[in-house]
Amino acid sequence: MVLDKRRAHLLSIIQHSHEPVPAKDLVARMNLSQRTIYYDLDHINSWLRSKELEPIESKHGKGLFLPPASKSSLMVYQDQSFEDWQYQLSKQEREVLIKAKILLEEQDASMKRFMDLTSMSRGTITKVIKVIKQEFNEAGLELYYKKGSGYRLGGPEDAKRTMLSTILATIFSHPDWQNVRNEVYKMIHPEAATWSHETDQRRLVREILFEAEKELGLTLTDEMVEMLSLQILMVMNRIELHKYILVPRAEKEVLKQTKAYKAAMLITNKLENAKGITFPDDEVCFITMNLLGSKVQHDNFDRYTEWELSGLKEVVQQMIDDFQLYSCVVFDDRNGLEENLISHIKPTYYRLKYGLQIANDLSDSIQRTYPDIFHLTKRVMRHLELYAGKTIPDEEAAYITLHFGGWLTKEKKKVETKFKALIVCENGIGTSNMLRTQLENLIAGLNVVTTISMREYRMNEHVADVIFSTNYIKAKEVPVIHVPAILTNPEKERVIQRMNELFDSKPPEKNEADRLMEVIKRHSTIHQEDELKKELIHLLEQNTPRTKELRKPMLNELLTEQTIQLKDQVSSWEDAIKVAAQPLIEQQSIRPGYVEAMITNVKELGPYIVIAPGIAIPHARPETGVEQLGMSFLRLKEPVNFSEKEKHRAQLVIVLAAIDNQTHLKALAQLTEMLSNEDNVEQLISAKDKKTVIELINQTIEG
Repeated sequence: MVLDKRRAHLLSIIQHSHEPVPAKDLVARMNLSQRTIYYDLDHINSWLRSKELEPIESKHGKGLFLPPASKSSLMVYQDQSFEDWQYQLSKQEREVLIKAKILLEEQDASMKRFMDLTSMSRGTITKVIKVIKQEFNEAGLELYYKKGSGYRLGGPEDAKRTMLSTILATIFSHPDWQNVRNEVYKMIHPEAATWSHETDQRRLVREILFEAEKELGLTLTDEMVEMLSLQILMVMNRIELHKYILVPRAEKEVLKQTKAYKAAMLITNKLENAKGITFPDDEVCFITMNLLGSKVQHDNFDRYTEWELSGLKEVVQQMIDDFQLYSCVVFDDRNGLEENLISHIKPTYYRLKYGLQIANDLSDSIQRTYPDIFHLTKRVMRHLELYAGKTIPDEEAAYITLHFGGWLTKEKKKVETKFKALIVCENGIGTSNMLRTQLENLIAGLNVVTTISMREYRMNEHVADVIFSTNYIKAKEVPVIHVPAILTNPEKERVIQRMNELFDSKPPEKNEADRLMEVIKRHSTIHQEDELKKELIHLLEQNTPRTKELRKPMLNELLTEQTIQLKDQVSSWEDAIKVAAQPLIEQQSIRPGYVEAMITNVKELGPYIVIAPGIAIPHARPETGVEQLGMSFLRLKEPVNFSEKEKHRAQLVIVLAAIDNQTHLKALAQLTEMLSNEDNVEQLISAKDKKTVIELINQTIEG
């Protein structure tokens, strides 16, 4: 592992500072975003660990510092000043750069140019070309070598545009790819020196996009504005090279009925007037496709026709129905969730339809932080898959996970509003809402007034007690707390501490380090007081427990010898629920009233609890008699009928007693994973003893 000059310079700043360096100072000195600074710090720390050195640490309220031992060890590099260190491109970065070169600058796509571009050997480039050639073939494109002129790409323009869209999405999904971003930007827009170089043409395109937003009645995310700007500059280049896309006549007629087509006409007319370039109708339709697939910060549905939304509304309603069924929860603000989901599903549908890629640098983080909600979301995505006729990528499912997660984590809290807050977030509606509910649940009395983009923040004055921002903002009259889009436990703790510092009027208590120092002073003589205190603070910070995350038990913690029953038959479906629930009554997890509530639900709402052939999951609201989280399992040899229909017969009856919308989700996701396999269901039905059931549960969890 190596460091490029930028990261080496960042390390050097921290290394040579006698005091902790605040992150905002690094942002200002390096002229980088806060997110990029943190990506760089992760890379630097990986490098330090590879050298068996202690990583950079954060001192709360002070900044970043390098432990003394690491500082001493790094002195050996001082003479070099990091100047001879080179940035080594990753395998993925090399592939993206070479693909971009072939697609955007075909006349200059030679082995020598690839070597200059990536600083790689001829042999390494040859291996990369082999991989790329296969990828192009799968996309319907042919990469071949023409003696004397280099590599050439044959195939339809729409396939090339799809590949270019994927390249842009990949670059935007990796904020730390500064080198790659700069190079691709120069290929699209040769007048620019680097990504941060603002040209008149790029500025013009962005201003026209802002006008198009008004036509559409929405606000694009800041990231989307940048992506669309590059897409439009790329289209202008392709037109100059006489490389035109062809859109089928029937599809053009469909596109022309949308609001986005009017906005695309506005964009192309203004560019034609300003630049004298003529956009064929197919290219206007191509821009329309990209507008339809753009992520939004806010959307105004009053401006859309019923034709544009009717099918998607039905898809969203089916997704919510299934999510409630599979998660055994009921969304109180269902209308709000529907509107919220449509804002995201609409562009998702068009991205799937037209083969456009999404930039999602949060996808992995979302899947790690909310694996159970992601699992449930993937299950309900089948409705959108059927509607679009395409498989949903994990990157798309991850963002929709945030929409469901934001509503699941909302709690009904009757707490007097103490602080009015504003969230500045560039990642769109779903991320903003998840961040909003996380913060409101974390801080008593916090009321998030609105969520806006960085652009909206800069354009208007806002009244709030505190601002939470995912990007660096210089605090003025209103204090700013910088947060990541997905809050981890350490981040939650930091937010609470910062809020206490800002708004706690009580005089600060002595911390543990100060109290320890007083005790040591009473019994000994201290020669290096400052150094001792620093060591104590460091030791205490390492041993301070982090904020505890809501614990979600595993399936094998809830379904045990005590809660599993194997019986031949029961007299009725009501009896099935009563028998299945008995272990939870005996454990005092539920009161008898909860059993009656489950039976009443089926009588009033129908056999919705039969989630699949042979499987029923009775449940009711927590307030009807749940004392603690519980789950019980009843296997019947003879099926019980929850209605006269064949599909409502069940042999596996699993009672769920949830205490909220979240705590049971991990166990429930594991249960549905187990029951989604027909062989597992057969084994459960034919089980001769409880041990067989428990072994199958454990296999599911371990697998």
